[in-house]
Amino acid sequence: MIRSLNDLMERLLQTTSPEDLFGVLAGDAAESLRSKYRALALVAHPDYNPGQWVAANEAFRQLQEWYAMAQQKISAGVYGQPERIRVMSGSSTYVGYQAPWVGDLCDLYPAHVDGVAVLLKVARSPRSSDLMQAEARVLQWLNQELHDQPVRAHFPVYRESFRMRDTAGTQRTVNVLHQEPGTFTLAEVLRCYPQGLHPADAAWMFNRMLAALATSHSLGLVHGAIVPEHILIRPADHNGILIDWCYSVHSGTAIKAISPAYADDYPPEVTARRAATSATDIYMAARLMVRLLGGQAGQPPASTPKPIHALLRACLIPAPARRHQDAWQVLDDFRAILAELYGPPTFRPFRMP
Repeated sequence: MIRSLNDLMERLLQTTSPEDLFGVLAGDAAESLRSKYRALALVAHPDYNPGQWVAANEAFRQLQEWYAMAQQKISAGVYGQPERIRVMSGSSTYVGYQAPWVGDLCDLYPAHVDGVAVLLKVARSPRSSDLMQAEARVLQWLNQELHDQPVRAHFPVYRESFRMRDTAGTQRTVNVLHQEPGTFTLAEVLRCYPQGLHPADAAWMFNRMLAALATSHSLGLVHGAIVPEHILIRPADHNGILIDWCYSVHSGTAIKAISPAYADDYPPEVTARRAATSATDIYMAARLMVRLLGGQAGQPPASTPKPIHALLRACLIPAPARRHQDAWQVLDDFRAILAELYGPPTFRPFRMP
């Protein structure tokens, strides 16, 4: 029980989080916090501590800081939750409370810094550092090249990259990306719609993939891993974002690593360790579109409209030289097919169950 300024100062010396100072909040958390803050503010108020004004002012200042931090945690819904990660880079402190999402190479921790929602992409092994650094370079370049262009919306927002030392003393690379609110991966979409989507719903998702790929191909980049976990869609505005650029290479270069869970979705040139080109990404995007339509093993379902079926088959030819090479052309052809099948473009609401 904190009854005096000395008690409060002793507690503040031991405080490392708002929970240390304010404890458990019952009922209405915000009101409970205000009640506890007022009680402590009376203890710390200089007017009630004659002769200890300097100490009282300092205690009151620290109390206000912890109160503001507690309010922020209540607003974020994380008050009372243990920290999952806390790392510093320069003057920035990243703090996350949610369990990480597990990717092929990395763990992704939702976190905040200065009120901004970010993702901390932490390599599980130091051996992945070169792939993480490749992603950081590509995202910086995309940010430079696409600044203020509408197609910029199809790519992640990169903040910075740094190295952190874990509890075992191992250095791991961390890439920091802004969180994309209201988005779902196509892996989540497929789990919710295991029988596949209506072609009109799958169409705008495929459109966004092609637009992102066409843009990156025009810069000489091959993404190299068009799999369900690497495409985000936002139903509210039908945006699509191509994420995870760890596997990317310059066109004409062999891809260094693959996503093991989707080994069957890579075209023959990748498994043969030959040069990857724009045709490589187009093949993988078409395989993913087949999944969205409810097909299997690269075969669209029988219900697929014939013009869409034909376009996908042309994107899935095993020989890369005979396969579609130009994502812009594929996008134009696909839009023409959609206009013929469904008429002028309209916004079709898409809901996740």
